[in-house]
Amino acid sequence: MKKKHKILLIMAAGTLLMQSCAKTDVSVEDAAGNVEFRCGALSDVQHSPASTKADGQQTRTLPEGTVPESSGLHLKITGPDGYSAEYGTVAEYGSPSMKAGAYTAVFSSGDPEKEGPDAAYFEKVHEFTVIARKTSTENVSVALANSVFSVVVSKWFSDYYPEYDILIETESGYQAALSAADNGPETESEPVFVKAGTSLYFSGTAVKTNGAEVSFPRTEIAVTKPCTWQTLRIDASDAASGTIEIELDDTAVEIREISIELNPDAPDDADNR
Repeated sequence: MKKKHKILLIMAAGTLLMQSCAKTDVSVEDAAGNVEFRCGALSDVQHSPASTKADGQQTRTLPEGTVPESSGLHLKITGPDGYSAEYGTVAEYGSPSMKAGAYTAVFSSGDPEKEGPDAAYFEKVHEFTVIARKTSTENVSVALANSVFSVVVSKWFSDYYPEYDILIETESGYQAALSAADNGPETESEPVFVKAGTSLYFSGTAVKTNGAEVSFPRTEIAVTKPCTWQTLRIDASDAASGTIEIELDDTAVEIREISIELNPDAPDDADNR
């Protein structure tokens, strides 16, 4: 009876040892999981119009061709133990096995340092967790990360200044030029994408209906916002006083014109008497 009991104990111990080895092998394999991404790029942004033209719409759709294809987004993933993987496009990502743990994925399209009509920059930082022995799905919405602005010149301004050359400049030095020759009254200019959080500056020259030439000193008029389309309106309803207004949201920046002397070096008539 004792012999039989010893045999059972040995068999039980052997079984536990086999199970322990099996669990060790499985734990190594089961420490990995997979993640699939379902991506989409948003075409709508917040809309910040001039106060006088606010139409109640809080969002605005970006121009056709601006929004990237989700499969073409750049992807970078970082995670535990210094893990880092980068894919030129999401289409190249094949849902590889990754160690269980917390990860960060950055989806992007464009150059965050670039500014101009074709400089839309999209980005989304997405935190996710890889679960051992499971394939999970992460839904990701990528939005515009920089800012966009456009300009509308009022009829008042165009009537009072039939000739004008205007510059809207960013802190980085990018300049968007508008002139009476290529921009009619109440016609919105081409949208321009610039860095978010940058100041916009207005300057320019103009000719009044009476032929007098004036300049507008470089003046800060707005600060851009991420994922926002800001419409600047240049008005001159009080131009007779020598002042124009740059309207945005519920605020207006007043800029006083400066007369330009056509021939400042010419001798004064009084000196010739």
